[in-house]
Amino acid sequence: MKKKKKNLHLLFLTVVLTVFFISCATAAPPVSEVFFSPAEWQGETLVGTRYGLIEGVKDRDHTLAWLGVPYATPPVGDLRWKAPRKPEPWQGLRRADRFGSKSAQRSLFLGTITGSEDSLYLNIWRPSSKEKSLPVYVWVHGGANTSGAANESKGYYGHSLASQANLVFVSINYRLDVFGWFSHPSLKTEDDPESNSGNYGTLDIIAALEWVQENIESFGGDPSNVTIAGESAGALNVLSLLIAPKAKGLFHRAVIESGYTHGPAISPEAFAVNLGIRLALRQNKATCFEEVSRLLAAQSDQELAAWLRSASARELLQLSRPEGKEILSVPSPIFDGFVLPSDGFAALADPRRRVNVPIIIGTNREETKLFLQLAINPRNPLYPRLVELSSLLWKAEGADSVADAYGKNPADINAPNAGKVYLYRFDWGAPDEEEASVMGGIASRRLGASHAMEIPFFLQTDSLFGSGFLLRIYTNANKNGRLALQTAIGEYLGAFAKTGDPNYDINASAVGRIFWEPWDSEAEKPSFLVLDAGFKELLLRIEQGRVRREDIILEIANNSSPALRDNFIRLAPLFL
Repeated sequence: MKKKKKNLHLLFLTVVLTVFFISCATAAPPVSEVFFSPAEWQGETLVGTRYGLIEGVKDRDHTLAWLGVPYATPPVGDLRWKAPRKPEPWQGLRRADRFGSKSAQRSLFLGTITGSEDSLYLNIWRPSSKEKSLPVYVWVHGGANTSGAANESKGYYGHSLASQANLVFVSINYRLDVFGWFSHPSLKTEDDPESNSGNYGTLDIIAALEWVQENIESFGGDPSNVTIAGESAGALNVLSLLIAPKAKGLFHRAVIESGYTHGPAISPEAFAVNLGIRLALRQNKATCFEEVSRLLAAQSDQELAAWLRSASARELLQLSRPEGKEILSVPSPIFDGFVLPSDGFAALADPRRRVNVPIIIGTNREETKLFLQLAINPRNPLYPRLVELSSLLWKAEGADSVADAYGKNPADINAPNAGKVYLYRFDWGAPDEEEASVMGGIASRRLGASHAMEIPFFLQTDSLFGSGFLLRIYTNANKNGRLALQTAIGEYLGAFAKTGDPNYDINASAVGRIFWEPWDSEAEKPSFLVLDAGFKELLLRIEQGRVRREDIILEIANNSSPALRDNFIRLAPLFL
């Protein structure tokens, strides 16, 4: 009875506070006067942030969720192609029960245009408990930096990992395509080096991490224990944060799934200028390239910037589409020398310029199957070898070379030590030595251990490809082994998020479990963990060795048939 009265008292207090804030919403004072002090975590869906009260919802797996929370002012109108600004505080109660809009984008494969430029929102899940100081796991979605969203798939939802690993899960939207990375000369001003960089998407992710630092304690999270994680382009963006001066101190561990470090052949400035020329032609401002060039050259920077900002999102996205088969094209992080170092990912080898935190990094055994099948029949006899070589090249560039550069301790004893590197290869779904797979013939041939296949295992959702996909990938036959692998990966991630060591508090002698040895940059054959399972059992194992880009290129040049070499060169734009 006393407990019921206490709950009624808390409910009455909540209603009174809500009415009070709503009553103050008539004439909003200047922004600097309406910021709030974030409230302590009380174990309820009602949370007080620095920007106002929000009301979340109860979600699956005994979690609480807050969806569509703004972490920046909408970058629309004059704020298009500007560094993100902090969100405006609100009076009253904001309901956080639905996702924010996905960022304006063009579908990666279909080309349809969806989303909104008003998209800088994040989502939070945490266990339904009063526990405080939980690790924080910030997830950055992939999609070639041109498509995707934090809620693109139910496989991206955070309730499962939050519940299984006992942490606060945050997923974010950020600007994409020409709105995320765009370096037109007319947009540069003398007093705004961040906006001048063109790295708006990168700065959005940093702004989300700053929001986490300001507010996550109100949700029971520990701002001094933040893991930043991403897949594909999301992993590329995480890699860029490791060398971004402004990101230092905002996160303390990193998880990099199927990332890459190569960028577009065209310079960011040339791409932006060319897009402006094509926009003018599309708007019939001139009839030929030379005439447009003269017309634009006669305009001031202010006039050109205003004209570019007046173009619709649809116009710009229709013009940003690559002309060839390139998927991993522009946009990409711009190494401007301010937001990101001018020498790019070479800074990963410099302990004074990089963020020195523990990292988990890896790729999938058949990374490129998802892309190659777009241009070559999987029944082609060259297909398996093309998949093997191109996936090894991805591993060399996206994992092994990064681990070597990042994990090497400096010769200078005064320089900070490198964070430990834990490298994996995800094999689930790939055929074994007898060409058998837990997926079955067609699914294994077309997907196998392809790009993005690891996501539901890392996020503990058992969906994404497994539900809503034409091929039957997740079956009753492979369920036991699949879920055992998912559980093992969740335990590694939970331990890593908590301590920076994936082996913490894990019984390596338990059935199927194994100690994850850190990568040794100095070793001739460093160790890495293979993540795999059979139909019913875990098949984790340690392997040794590294893949070098130059070795794969030599293999293709010297030990491959002319037909395989020609096809590799033809298909390279799909994965390089």
